[in-house]
Amino acid sequence: METQRKELSSLTNQVKLTLMRAWRERWSDIQWGVQLKRILASCSGESCDLADILLQQALVGSSPNTLVMSYLKHAVLSQVIPTSSVLKHISSFDDSSRPYCIVALIDLAETFATKLSFTHGPDSGLQLCKSLLLLVHWLLLNILKCLQKLQEGKQHQELVIIENASNAVLKILEKSTVIALLQISRSEVTDVYREFEQTELNVRGTLSQLQQSVIPNSTREKVSATLASLSRLQEAPLSSEPVLRVPHLPICPTLNALVSLEAVLNSTNEVQPFVDQILVIARLMKLSWPQLHQEIFRACFMGLVDSHETQEELKWAAFTFLKLPQILVKMQLQSSGRDFSAELEQGFEMILNYIHLLDLTDIKQKYECLGQLLHECNRFSLLSDNQRQRLLNRRNSEREHRIPEQCSSGSGTTLDADYQKNQDPLVGILNHMLSGRSFEIILAAGAAMGELQNFAVKLIKINEFARQAMGDGGKAAQTRAQLFDITFLMLCHIIQLYGTEIVTNLKDPSESFIIQWAQRWLPEDGKYKNVEICVPNDPNKVDNLLQQFTTGGELRTSLTRWHEVCNNTPFAIQEVLFAWEHGALSAENVKVILDNVKSRMCCLPVVACVWLCSYMNTVGEEAREKPLLMLEHLTKPIKGEAAASNESRNHLMSIVMEKIVNDILPTNHPQRQTAHIHIPPKALPSDVLQQTLTQIFTKGWIDLKCLHTLEQLLNLCGSDWLCERMVLQMLENNKSEDLCQSLSLVFSIFHMDLEHMTLSLLLHTLPRILHTKTRLHLMIDPRGYTLAKLCVLCITAAQEARSGPEEPFVRRGRKRSRKEVEMEELEEIDVRPAKIRKMHEPQLTLHSEGFNLEDISVKEDGEASPTFDTKEPLNKALVNLFQLMNAIIHDGSFTPRTGFIVSFIEEAIKCGPQYSQSALQFMPPKMLPQMTKTIPGVYSNSQVLQICDMSTATGRKVAAKVVCHNSRFLKE
Repeated sequence: METQRKELSSLTNQVKLTLMRAWRERWSDIQWGVQLKRILASCSGESCDLADILLQQALVGSSPNTLVMSYLKHAVLSQVIPTSSVLKHISSFDDSSRPYCIVALIDLAETFATKLSFTHGPDSGLQLCKSLLLLVHWLLLNILKCLQKLQEGKQHQELVIIENASNAVLKILEKSTVIALLQISRSEVTDVYREFEQTELNVRGTLSQLQQSVIPNSTREKVSATLASLSRLQEAPLSSEPVLRVPHLPICPTLNALVSLEAVLNSTNEVQPFVDQILVIARLMKLSWPQLHQEIFRACFMGLVDSHETQEELKWAAFTFLKLPQILVKMQLQSSGRDFSAELEQGFEMILNYIHLLDLTDIKQKYECLGQLLHECNRFSLLSDNQRQRLLNRRNSEREHRIPEQCSSGSGTTLDADYQKNQDPLVGILNHMLSGRSFEIILAAGAAMGELQNFAVKLIKINEFARQAMGDGGKAAQTRAQLFDITFLMLCHIIQLYGTEIVTNLKDPSESFIIQWAQRWLPEDGKYKNVEICVPNDPNKVDNLLQQFTTGGELRTSLTRWHEVCNNTPFAIQEVLFAWEHGALSAENVKVILDNVKSRMCCLPVVACVWLCSYMNTVGEEAREKPLLMLEHLTKPIKGEAAASNESRNHLMSIVMEKIVNDILPTNHPQRQTAHIHIPPKALPSDVLQQTLTQIFTKGWIDLKCLHTLEQLLNLCGSDWLCERMVLQMLENNKSEDLCQSLSLVFSIFHMDLEHMTLSLLLHTLPRILHTKTRLHLMIDPRGYTLAKLCVLCITAAQEARSGPEEPFVRRGRKRSRKEVEMEELEEIDVRPAKIRKMHEPQLTLHSEGFNLEDISVKEDGEASPTFDTKEPLNKALVNLFQLMNAIIHDGSFTPRTGFIVSFIEEAIKCGPQYSQSALQFMPPKMLPQMTKTIPGVYSNSQVLQICDMSTATGRKVAAKVVCHNSRFLKE
């Protein structure tokens, strides 16, 4: 250590002595530079602070030593002295009593900053960031001090300093590289930058206070120009270009399809997740609020027309007139600072231009649909009375077909009465609900209003009350039996329509009989439950029940526990079936027994039907003959007095049983309903998908039939299969316009199961395309950037769905993909692999075993580790994708795959910082510098600042490095 001090002291002395000699002998700059390099070469120890030595000698008196200043300039420009070092020392000079020295330093600083080499020399990018900020701040401080002196009436060299400092700032900020480095310094040295901003404010304030006579107009204009140039240091301008742009299309396919998905498939969903979803897409597409409103309204009216006289007609009506106003209310809450009512009115004005669509909707529904929607918006205070009337007046003046106004009156029925005292009114209410389409209307409205679960809870409570033996007899017992029967059928129908999650997510009634029975027996999406051949808890009760079915006597209602009857009925049907198979009963005997089952209560045929279907599902073809005959007889319509007295109940029972048996019936069976089966039995799913997508891409929107076909294909084949084939068919188009429309539709279809479809895209489809040489043509633009857009859109939407307050809705019955199973198995492994490679080293892999999320970012000293969920499948998928793209970039060659990666990052930037960093945070630190080496100038400086995370030291370091590299290729 002592040796180093002596050597440093020796070096410092040698430099000073040489400098004095050079000054005395008036050496030229070149002669001085040669001697200086010889001294430095002869000393192997640490170098001394040459900039400090030269500046001290140059600024000894009141005026600068011009010869020594020229020596300093030569040493810096020949890169013997680091530029950042001399700028730091210049910025520390604060002796305002020596104005000539300040002027000389300003000229020197301007020379260094404008002739600065960003790619050669000992300075790192971050060092230049700090030095340039200090320099500009110093120049601004000098301007401020001089302005303050002018304000005090003092005037010496102040105008010269102001002129020179302003010119220096203007010339320094002419380079876009300097602008970018200064923007990086905002996050690198926040305290210094805040002081700089305060100085700028002080200059503006002082300049505005100076009278015209104190400062010449030319100087004032120069300072004003300097302040204007400093405005370029604000945050990098956000991209105004949308990720998905569809102004050339007659409708917005993405929003149109999303509204259809919400109305038809997700009718029981909460409102808030859908609102968040459409607002994210509107931001990505850069849609205005009136345009967003128009697209939602248009999708609703198109849905009302498309669903006319179908099972989904009530769903669309409930969504349009009940759920949509709630959606608009939520949107209003998230539109702070906007005139939501005026923009909503503009949206209605825009939809009023589609006269034929509105007329057709009115004709189909036989109702003033737009008027009803306006009424609902007015009722929720979304539109004022004047706004509503203006829109109605325009509609009435432009309509081509007039529909007479109708008014609907709701019944005053309620399930909240005290049914424990008197059940007769409740039976009447429930029977009234089952009449006509009342029950279907109630369910559709309840789903749209978010009240379906509450309605189900009330039915469950009534069912629980009715199943218990109360010691009553006569009419009271019969009423209790009717209550149990009706509510059982109603709840079965609700579960069939909306899935078991509509009741299983409830806390209080989770132990109820109907929920336990439905989970154990009721099939969902054609999947039947297993049949266990077991002994009943009480064989005597089964024998008594079988005796009643066989003899045809009246079914006892007093002191009857109806849940036990339902649980014992399958054992009785099992005995009948086995007896028939062994010849103990004839076919006629079996029919008589089944007729007796049907004539008692409607819940018993349903229970018997469920057991027979589950049994048939476990046996071979030969053993299905007799159970099938029993099913056929059970599902035949009931005739006679029993049918007339219980017409509404029998109708609902038939609907429930048809859905239960349909998937177990042979393909050509006459009772098999094919209206809801959109995949023909003998057709290949791939052919069905191709035909469906062709139809969708041609029409530009998704109709009801195609929507259900796609849902069934997803449930049947899984997300991996559906994702790959949709992407490949999308990329078959050649024209940008066709690709854009197909992209919009495919992106919306992904929302059927957004998270898993996105995982399939990132883990399955995209890696296959990137790795397969025969598919490289799919990466050539415009296909390449279309695929990049799809990836970015799906990642952004999926990330936002995961970060929302509600869990994303997952369609029931969906087949899990292989990747999902693998990821679930990986999450169960707590032991990390012994050897894990760093993610910034290129590794070609399609597997997720090597994930090490801690290594995706090289952390600087003292920097906290990045915070994200290491078990989140989407995060793992993004790490895997960036690992693969990093390997492709480090290959060093430019191929269509490289172009895809460039487009992927460009599209991510278009999402804006609010969304882009959720994906780009997983980019390995060495990936971006390697890209700029492979493709020089591929990203502008403003894009680089959006790619890198300025909140981390690693992100700032990478950004500064790339910005400096760009200086050789980008226009300043």
